[in-house]
Amino acid sequence: MKEKIGYHSVSAIILAAGMSTRMGQLKQLLLLNRRPLLIHVIEAAASVDFFEIITVIGCQASKIQKEILIDDRRFCWAINEKYEAGQSSSLKTGILNVGEKSAGVMVFLGDLPFILHETILKIYRAGVKMMQETTESFIIQPEYEGKPGHPVFIGNFNREIMMQLHGDTGAKVIMDKFSIRKRMAVNDIGILFDVDTPETYLKAKSFNK
Repeated sequence: MKEKIGYHSVSAIILAAGMSTRMGQLKQLLLLNRRPLLIHVIEAAASVDFFEIITVIGCQASKIQKEILIDDRRFCWAINEKYEAGQSSSLKTGILNVGEKSAGVMVFLGDLPFILHETILKIYRAGVKMMQETTESFIIQPEYEGKPGHPVFIGNFNREIMMQLHGDTGAKVIMDKFSIRKRMAVNDIGILFDVDTPETYLKAKSFNK
């Protein structure tokens, strides 16, 4: 059930445009508990009261759109035609599709299906609270046993700065552009468990939250 916090200017961006090179097959549609992997991430984001949920796809985009049907008025696809340029190109595509009402975004990766709802809510609440307290740009990132993961909350972001992203390292290259960078400890290995190889997929099929 979605929790309504009464703040509607935060968008979710799910990055799922990759070529699944390490997996050897299109991982967005790999079955996990009889449902495509990407659906698990979309539904995790949908469990929180985001203003909109933008899922960025690129490689075999048409096939993904045919296989995954989402009945949620907040949901939309965004196509990254330059997906071979890396993850940053997908994040830029997501930002370009964010509505003008959104001053904050929460970035998910399409191959992390096991993030706990409580974790998403914790990061979301912290981001919303900080947006109400400051006009400075900031990033909040969860960490498990000292290792940073996703989803990442980016608040009061400058769209022009976000367009400076490049390569396959997401927002790392512009981290020093944010006035506030905060990590939040969570008891959730799901923030690190990306399903991107046949070995991790096999492990995922027996993983329990």
